[in-house]
Amino acid sequence: MTVASTLDAPLTRPSLDATDGHDDASVPRISDPHEPVHDVPELVRHVEAIVPTAVRRQLWTLFFDADDIALPLMVPLEGIPEMPDGTALDRYGDALAVVASEFGAASVAFVLERVGAASPRISDRLWGEGLAVLGRGRPFDVRPVLLCSDEGVSVLDPSGDRGRPAGGRQASSSPVRRADIVRLP
Repeated sequence: MTVASTLDAPLTRPSLDATDGHDDASVPRISDPHEPVHDVPELVRHVEAIVPTAVRRQLWTLFFDADDIALPLMVPLEGIPEMPDGTALDRYGDALAVVASEFGAASVAFVLERVGAASPRISDRLWGEGLAVLGRGRPFDVRPVLLCSDEGVSVLDPSGDRGRPAGGRQASSSPVRRADIVRLP
């Protein structure tokens, strides 16, 4: 095969509607990253396309713009402790506020990934509660917290609340500044 014949070969990519040639409804459809993710079932399908089952204990943060389109930015944090630390979560929320402002994220979704059964553990619930309130006083909303286990993706925060009152974004009495988070020597 020559270089010219290799360059003339068409580039084939799977269709976004493809199920790898299977007509089986159990095979997940590849999600279009440019489609809005408006509600909880769409969020679960979006995350299933990224993290279908748990591999290790980590926390994923996904960012969405004001039109509910996923931004091409995800933050996986490996080695998170079994129980959340309130101070560390608050600092993470401050860092996320800077990222959200920088990249125009209107909301974030958290996915707690851990091996094991899908039934929530006490530590999962504590993580869910701590993560659900990170948008308070910050420039982003928090979508329902999800759990990714050996059995797939499920909603950890069944309330469906995005961490804000029905009226819209919460006002902050003390805006987060980059200087508050990044201290230079």
